Amino acid sequence: MNQPLSIEVAHRLDVKTRLKIVLGKIASFVFQRRCSQLSANPVSCPTGFVDKALMRYLKHRAVLIDDEQFFERLHHDFWKGAGGQVFSSKYDHRFEDLFLARQGEDFRALQNLWNQSSVDQIVEFGCNSGLVLNYLTQQLADVRTATGIEINQQQVDENLASEAFDPRINFECADAGGWLLEHGKANTLFVTNGGVMEYFRRERLNEMLQFISAELKPALFFSVEPFAADHDWSKNTDSIPFGVELSFSHNYQDLFESNGFEIVHQRPIIFEEWWLMATVARSK
Repeated sequence: MNQPLSIEVAHRLDVKTRLKIVLGKIASFVFQRRCSQLSANPVSCPTGFVDKALMRYLKHRAVLIDDEQFFERLHHDFWKGAGGQVFSSKYDHRFEDLFLARQGEDFRALQNLWNQSSVDQIVEFGCNSGLVLNYLTQQLADVRTATGIEINQQQVDENLASEAFDPRINFECADAGGWLLEHGKANTLFVTNGGVMEYFRRERLNEMLQFISAELKPALFFSVEPFAADHDWSKNTDSIPFGVELSFSHNYQDLFESNGFEIVHQRPIIFEEWWLMATVARSK
């Protein structure tokens, strides 16, 4: 069985990793200008010895000083670039293996809430190849429109060129937070699935959720997000980097409840090395 991703993993340093960090720290003095550039604009897939050494050091430093903005910029670079371009080809199997096979209970909770509400449109942030968005659009009753927001332009172009999607679906290449504040509407089900919120710092998520609950109600939210196996939500509401990606483990109970949502359904799911929390919530 795979070991669950944890906060402890983000701090675990073997001898080889410690050596890389030391080399990176030395490089930060020798190549100060490049270090400053990478600090401001981190590269998720560095090439060359210097950049690899500097990024190893900068990521370690960001963990120690709790630099959430650095990690958010790092994740933005990954998903907008080559990492986001190949994600669907590697992980689309999760739609059947995880979503369809293991999340029927969560979908039924969402479906029940949808049927009791006036909500008639869907927006999915980080929709990637659009499989979940297409499923929700076709399975939920009387969906009027659906929009997939994805930061990777190549993936959006592929989605737009495909004839596999329900004609009510449109795809746009945009940052989720910026799009929401400019284009968000009431009577919407907002969706994140399989790991989207984990790449946003808590401050930005607070802004987005507060905007939805205050300005766009009635609204529903359906999220399925990874969290650290050793993140005790009863004691800690902080958002903490975890796992090898150093994405954020958020306290999804506190995140929704403190930002104007009522949680109707919440259930943990274990899939391979991921612990995920499925949440169905509505604006108060």
